[in-house]
Amino acid sequence: MMLGNASLIPPPADVTQAIALAYFEGLEAIKGRSAPAGLLYHYCDANALLSIFQHRQVWATDARYLNDSKELVSLFGNVARHLELASSETERYVRTQLMNVADFAPKFGVNVIGLSSYAACFSEDGDVLSQWRAYGSDGMGFAIGFEPRELGALCDGGTGSLKRMIYGGVAEEQIITDYFGKIVRALTPIEGAFARYGYPSMTFDAWLQLRMSEFLHEVAFECKHPAFHEEREWRILASGGDIRFRASNNRIAPYKSLDMSSSVTPSLMPVKQIVIGPRADKVESLKALTFLSDALGYGHSGIAIRYSSAPYR
Repeated sequence: MMLGNASLIPPPADVTQAIALAYFEGLEAIKGRSAPAGLLYHYCDANALLSIFQHRQVWATDARYLNDSKELVSLFGNVARHLELASSETERYVRTQLMNVADFAPKFGVNVIGLSSYAACFSEDGDVLSQWRAYGSDGMGFAIGFEPRELGALCDGGTGSLKRMIYGGVAEEQIITDYFGKIVRALTPIEGAFARYGYPSMTFDAWLQLRMSEFLHEVAFECKHPAFHEEREWRILASGGDIRFRASNNRIAPYKSLDMSSSVTPSLMPVKQIVIGPRADKVESLKALTFLSDALGYGHSGIAIRYSSAPYR
């Protein structure tokens, strides 16, 4: 923490309140995007499908151990590009502070123990070739279609929260520039006097960077590199549960078990559809899935089963 100066005076209350409001309004605007129009699909192999149905759980992995090497840092790399126009003294000042945060925060967030987000990943589309290759056992697996409005983890105070991923571009730029604008407006009344303010243990620059870092770290969990855009990913973040560990790609990955039980029928999951992968045996898979659905209480035809349309072999 940067040391301040005893002679500095605290910033005006209306300024600190406006900066706090920018944080809450910024996050609230992102929450407004979290309303999927249809089913959300979880791609998996046969072993994972059986485990999911038998235990009614999906693993939510520490986001730092997912397959995107830019996970949690993609947003920070774009901050400068989103803030190219800065003309007033306050705009230049705020841009400088944001740039300092963007340079330091990703190193901090990725490496600090305990600052973790546990995510179970889904897609809006249940039949994407790249998804089959990466997550669906190279086309031999399945895509389980959940109705998110019936997930207990997301209803009635459940322990999960739903996030729609942002892949750079206009949506990400709007989040940053809107937040930038709110901070600029909050600080404009004290333009030219920033050096006067602070706290005995912290300069105003350091205090403001902490507030910005809080916001950017929250948003960073929802931003991915544009190369992954076709995944059309949504995530359920698991806030409760014990941390466990599993082997993944020759690494030990922390995870939490996310309860996927239905809010309507807790003994079942709100699974409405299963897509059979393009390289899986269609007849065998259809028969096995139908029997499995019936045996676990979903009914002989309680889950719609369809085949992938991808001509992949």
